[in-house]
Amino acid sequence: MKFLVVSVFLSFLSFAQSNTSSLLWEIQGPQQEKVSYIFGTMHLMDKQHFYFPKKLEKIILEVDVVCLEIGDVLHTPLNPELLFLPEGSFIAQLEQQKLDSLANWAVKNLLMNKEQFILNFSKAKSFLIYQLILQNELPSKLQSQEAKIETLLEDKKKQKTIGLETVESQLALFDSLPISSQINLIMTELADLDNVEAHFNRLQDNYLQNDVEAIHDGLMKDIQDPYFNHKFIDERNASWVKKIIPLTANQSVLFAVGAGHLGGENGLLNLLKKQGYSVKPIQL
Repeated sequence: MKFLVVSVFLSFLSFAQSNTSSLLWEIQGPQQEKVSYIFGTMHLMDKQHFYFPKKLEKIILEVDVVCLEIGDVLHTPLNPELLFLPEGSFIAQLEQQKLDSLANWAVKNLLMNKEQFILNFSKAKSFLIYQLILQNELPSKLQSQEAKIETLLEDKKKQKTIGLETVESQLALFDSLPISSQINLIMTELADLDNVEAHFNRLQDNYLQNDVEAIHDGLMKDIQDPYFNHKFIDERNASWVKKIIPLTANQSVLFAVGAGHLGGENGLLNLLKKQGYSVKPIQL
């Protein structure tokens, strides 16, 4: 089983005033000789509308290193044990009404009655349940840009990608959310099932238009949990910048991360500017 975890608003005032929107950015630190790049990905796209611009392909084959959120994602196995609790039960912490709502979803989509669902998922982490709900509502034929990047490198016999994080660290981040936030994510998704595909299509349309501001704005509206957004966006961005700086010191790197991480006051582009980096959009 392979693992891809599911992932832009205004940056500095100067960025907002420029009215420039792009998914691909050239970055270069002070006194650095080599130019690096950041590309905002949409982790999963409808295969019919899959987007992989030629400029991106050219840069992938030119840079010294390609860095994803998780490196070598095509060959990174997911230990099933990471999806289950060693003790306790997430389901047991649900109020009866919420448990009934989740069980009703399972009857319709997993073809399990309530007792079967509780038995099979009594030890499941909330992340697994959340992903099952999303997976069931999204288009059936999806394609990954990260997988495409790695396939291209393999075909050209280039080195494997490296990562800013690991599967374990991403799952640990989800586990660190308060139970109330984990429950709220699942219940919010269940209450909005009829609109999941519409939200996905809106995000994909904004992405295909390279509209990074609309991408960020839409994501922030979809996940209305300040703690979640702080942990999954702001804190990760700050951690990534600390890794980007040494990685770009003496080599050219393409960083491909979720587009929602690019902009905003605490986005990667803004944080890199504060470190003295020049940040320039590349039109695709």
